[in-house]
Amino acid sequence: MPNRAVTLREVADLAGVSVATASNALSGTRKVGAQTVQRVVDAAAQLGYRRNEVARSLRTGLRNTIGVVVPDVTNPFFSEIVKEIEGRANALHWSVVLCNTSFDIAREASYLARLISSADGVLLFSTAPDDAAVDPLIRLGVPVVAGDEPILVPGVGSVVSDNEGGALLAARHLYEAGGRVFGLIDGPPTMATARARVAGFLRGLESSGLTVAPEHHVRVPYSLEGGREGMRQLLQSTTPVDAVFTCTDMQAIGAVFEAVDRGRRIPDDLLVCGFDDISWSSRIHPSLTTLHQDAERIARRAFDMLVSMILEGAEPSTIVLPVDLVERESTRRRPG
Repeated sequence: MPNRAVTLREVADLAGVSVATASNALSGTRKVGAQTVQRVVDAAAQLGYRRNEVARSLRTGLRNTIGVVVPDVTNPFFSEIVKEIEGRANALHWSVVLCNTSFDIAREASYLARLISSADGVLLFSTAPDDAAVDPLIRLGVPVVAGDEPILVPGVGSVVSDNEGGALLAARHLYEAGGRVFGLIDGPPTMATARARVAGFLRGLESSGLTVAPEHHVRVPYSLEGGREGMRQLLQSTTPVDAVFTCTDMQAIGAVFEAVDRGRRIPDDLLVCGFDDISWSSRIHPSLTTLHQDAERIARRAFDMLVSMILEGAEPSTIVLPVDLVERESTRRRPG
């Protein structure tokens, strides 16, 4: 580490750009080309620009600010996470910068770039688990902990649920409840949670000698309308399904609404199981069977890991939390 503070001009000179461009590249305040951003990040890392900035902060006190990036703040699952994080941050007299991406990968990258210069660390609930936008934060010394979706970048901590194991429980439960022709409402291909839940569900069916036909496997967004669209596709199939697993509760609730609107009786005609156990799941009619993952616990463990990384230089780790099946009306067991 240099004995004096490295200036932004030195970073700009090494990268071959103007000071304004270097500032924009590190803050994300204006659009800068990816190659230029990489040159600036490389120069900053080489000169120790961020590390000196952190050292100055430690001498005068941290910013006491963390960034929290979520894909959909209106989803009760993420609302619970944000509430828990804000509560724990408030207890430490820290501030939270909340960034809602609306499942927009470009917006997520822009927020991450801005947080480089404004936050002591970032809690990231990503829509792009291998997002290269995380790399500049790691290289410039900004601790990052991923929640819900694991991040495939070295140096990032993760707190996730046992998505595959939970989906396996769902498959076995739906079979035991009488399901024989299964529909699977998948999520976006970028989502590691979707891939893990699909894998677990298919593995659970295989243990009963069953699978999901290609026409019964649909991929839609993680949303109410996505669930409606997925159910519309399943109900248009020439072979009717009698049990449906969705990768999220938001999809499941949308699927239930669509099925009921089209005259299907749940669970008599159709069993439905979701994943998350958001607060709405117990309040709709019929109430939703789902896999419970503890949003507050995810937030608490992720926050505590990030604080340890910021204050103590702790190494990031991966924590996998268990999930439990919560049986409700949408999969009431059938006789025989």
